[in-house]
Amino acid sequence: MTIIRTTLPDEPRMTAGLNPMWQAAAYLSLLQAGVWGFLLFRWLTFGAIGWTAAGFETALAQGGGLAGYLVYGVLLVVDLLLGVGLLRNLPLMGRVGLGRALAGIILGLAYYGLMREFYGAAAFVALSGMLFFLIRRNIAGALAYPAGFWLAIFFVAPMLIVFIVSLGERTRQGTVTYPEFSLSNLELYFNDYVRFFSPIGGEYIYLRIFWRSFWIAIFNTMVCLAVGYPFAYWIARQPQKYRSTYIFLVMIPFWTNFLVRTYAWMLILRDSGLINNFWTITLHQQAVLLSDNSAFFAWLAEISSRKLPLLFNQPAVMLGLFYGYLPFMVLPLYSALEKMDWSLLEAAADLGANNFWRTVRVLIPLTMPGIVAGSIIVFIPSLGAYVTPDLMGGARVALLGNLLQQQFMTVRDWPFGSAIGFIMMAIMLAATLLYFRTLNRAA
Repeated sequence: MTIIRTTLPDEPRMTAGLNPMWQAAAYLSLLQAGVWGFLLFRWLTFGAIGWTAAGFETALAQGGGLAGYLVYGVLLVVDLLLGVGLLRNLPLMGRVGLGRALAGIILGLAYYGLMREFYGAAAFVALSGMLFFLIRRNIAGALAYPAGFWLAIFFVAPMLIVFIVSLGERTRQGTVTYPEFSLSNLELYFNDYVRFFSPIGGEYIYLRIFWRSFWIAIFNTMVCLAVGYPFAYWIARQPQKYRSTYIFLVMIPFWTNFLVRTYAWMLILRDSGLINNFWTITLHQQAVLLSDNSAFFAWLAEISSRKLPLLFNQPAVMLGLFYGYLPFMVLPLYSALEKMDWSLLEAAADLGANNFWRTVRVLIPLTMPGIVAGSIIVFIPSLGAYVTPDLMGGARVALLGNLLQQQFMTVRDWPFGSAIGFIMMAIMLAATLLYFRTLNRAA
């Protein structure tokens, strides 16, 4: 038996459509072509409109009027043809697009090396890099590229610059110089790191500042945990309709600038502030009136005649840090407690565990990721705090943040300040690794 298959004349044929990645690459190329067209228009109308010349346009003008037409014209034609070719799904455009992307990255780096113009070079490299991933149809790379590029430009590159500066030496004029490179004097590059751990006049001044910053950060983390955990537990145990309101109240301080909140505490704690006015005026006057009737009021009248030292000391700094970073502890703890299966506590109670052992053996281990996350989030900014120690501690409580500010802005010893920054970063990195290790164990 023979089966004959017939096809209707008007039956539509299925064809492969344009790949979305190439379509995005085409639109990106056309966007860049539009930019080159606008710059070419500026170049053509400089004399008639009177544009303000940018740095790269000045450099092109020094190369002659033809240089601008050639650069803008070639880039305009290449990006325009590439965009149209990608929209038409021409196979050759894949190789052309990869070449254009790699050439764009190289030209962007060369442009920065010649002109030292950061923003234009960064934009050129960023667009060329995104074009590369789109042409390669690498979805994961295209999605991760914006965040990766941002971190590379604004985090990795500055860290490398700071590290290079930390290997130098400060001159009398405040500039940075570097020893002559030789395998026999490599230790000279790390003199500032050794200086941080060395005594000055028989005293380890910088280590003392480091230890003070470290234990204050640890103390603030412990206090925030001791106060924040019961508070987060209480919120998590409330009815669902009230939890959002309580979390909203916790986040309200974020709506006010941290500097303004610090100044508010200074107004409360200063000698003429709310607490001292009550202590030396209201309470003192009442104690004086009753001093003849009781020895206690006579003693109270004597001590309330003097101002309380509430500001410009270490307790004031601790209070400011606790107030500023308590919400950072509450929110991760609440997130962990909200996901808690409360029936596990009931099961532990049925097995004979009292409140203490249910907390220690069940509640705390299950919420350990929230505890570690909140502790890291509070510890890291507390260790590098600058505003709170500077304002509420005055010049009497120097922490690592104040030492960094002094080295960069006052002494202008940038190599030593950079070395201190890298030592702080190493400590914070160790704390972060501890967090991930604890989180993996909990998982």
